[in-house]
Amino acid sequence: MASRRLQDSNRENAGDFIGECTVTQSCEPCMKTNISKTATVYCNDCEEFLCDTCKNSHTVYKPGKHDIAIIHARKSVRVVMDMEGMDMCPEHAKEKKKKEFYCKDHCKFCCIECMVKHKKCDRVETLADATADKWSELHALKQSLLTLESGADAIIAECKHSETGLNESIAKISSEVDKMRDRIIQLFEQAKQKLLSEAKYFKTAEIKRIGNKRDTSSKVKEEINKVVPMCLAVLERGTPTEQYIYSKMIKEKLHKMESNINEQKQIKISSTMKVSFLKELTSLIEMGKNFVKLNADFDKTGIVLIC
Repeated sequence: MASRRLQDSNRENAGDFIGECTVTQSCEPCMKTNISKTATVYCNDCEEFLCDTCKNSHTVYKPGKHDIAIIHARKSVRVVMDMEGMDMCPEHAKEKKKKEFYCKDHCKFCCIECMVKHKKCDRVETLADATADKWSELHALKQSLLTLESGADAIIAECKHSETGLNESIAKISSEVDKMRDRIIQLFEQAKQKLLSEAKYFKTAEIKRIGNKRDTSSKVKEEINKVVPMCLAVLERGTPTEQYIYSKMIKEKLHKMESNINEQKQIKISSTMKVSFLKELTSLIEMGKNFVKLNADFDKTGIVLIC
């Protein structure tokens, strides 16, 4: 039975007891006979709780003075702790044997029955002697438990914060990926419009060059078509003198026409246009869906774009 005085100035109130123990006020004589009855009075002289039945025999048969007080009328009485079986020997709980000894060799509580097994142990102490000043130790343990509880609360709060952060990260990741996708689509559209504008400008300039080249070559061809028939006629019917004269004239025209044709041959024109992409972009596409990856750390979760 664990008990103490509430009026003890060195101890705090019953709230200092930690665990599943509950403070009760039971009749102590009845408890000795394994009967549980609620105490209604308290003997200040004997420091004992009594029920109505035991009160009469207590005052009659127990010698000495008996200052009997009704419990609810007293502000300071000794309370009885219901240890809910924690003070019972685990091996002899059915026999209602209480823990009376502590074997330090085996770190185990014992009742009077268990002591047979611990006769050869060197460090066995009775609880009555060992618990002389255990309030300070229990109070320190209570403070340690409260400190530990604060640590557990901090961990729980951290876990809750992390869970909230992870849930928020899912939505944030989706939003960031959508924004990146929209930016890429916008960049592609802008690049496309710029490319088409440049292609149209190039086409206009190139068609003009093609036209000039074609016109010059067409004029040379027209001139040849005029000269060839005359050349054939002179060859067939002309005199040597006429052939000589016409030959000299044709040489000058031929030289000019050759110069024009050679000049047009040097002018390069394009018949097709193609588009090319930067190596970084093609490398990104080759990576497929792996061009983004998850990046998690102890503070936040985000995404990293790999180029």
